Amino acid sequence: MKWPLPFRKERATIQSVDAKDHAERLLAESLRMLGQVCAKVADAIEAQRLERQGYAHNTYLERLDRPRPGDEKKPE
Repeated sequence: MKWPLPFRKERATIQSVDAKDHAERLLAESLRMLGQVCAKVADAIEAQRLERQGYAHNTYLERLDRPRPGDEKKPE
């Protein structure tokens, strides 16, 4: 006569819970990675757009609402 193994059912349940936990962690990490990829693609598209408008790469924008040091008004 063959006796059923004790706790066999619980081991399968624990393994399925571990597998589900692993799958959820993998999905969360994948979504985080996808978010980083999307952010980098958005930055590249924005850089291309600015370059087409005449802004060079790795340069700072200049504020035009302040007068430049050499462009002072002459007294009348």
